[in-house]
Amino acid sequence: MELRSQDLIPDTVLFLEHSPVMTRGRGLQLGGSDQVSRHMPITQPLPPGIPLVECERGGDLTYHGPGQLVIYPICKMDGKGFAPHHDVEGFLRKMENLVIDELRARGVIAHLRAQATGVWVGDKKIASMGIAIKKWVTYHGIALNCVNDLSPFRLISPCGFSGEIMTRLSDCLPASALGGEWRADLERSLAGRMGPGLGRVKEGFSQLK
Repeated sequence: MELRSQDLIPDTVLFLEHSPVMTRGRGLQLGGSDQVSRHMPITQPLPPGIPLVECERGGDLTYHGPGQLVIYPICKMDGKGFAPHHDVEGFLRKMENLVIDELRARGVIAHLRAQATGVWVGDKKIASMGIAIKKWVTYHGIALNCVNDLSPFRLISPCGFSGEIMTRLSDCLPASALGGEWRADLERSLAGRMGPGLGRVKEGFSQLK
């Protein structure tokens, strides 16, 4: 992020899968009396191996795990690249529509939903969004459920919804449409949609700290 703010690197996108982890964004962290009413504690112990991590992104509770493609754009909001000039709302919608266009190209009709960030297929949520911005550079991003286990979502209220609301790409497409190269294929296509000048970094599994 610091390198991008100083123009030492171009706009860059990180693609990775996380080891199992629950994350709680700023929307639910207790930082003052005005936030107490929004605080939603986890009502049951998490299974061993799924830590809870507070992070600086916007948004509420969510789960990350293997089989989910997490897209982290590190973009300068100067209007010269993928991110519009100092337009946070515009950037959020652009990221969501990036995923919608990608899913449409694969035969999955997705849409936005009023009063709720992320990407939806019918009444189910397939991608969750939460970003942070510092020095007008974006970080964190959007998580697309692909072939991941959805049961950990039922331990929480992801983004304030029932865990049953989550879906994944493998539930929307025939099995033959998602082979062993599902991630590499998605990465290439999404990076291409974000722009030819974008730096692309492919990473393996990462535990969110």
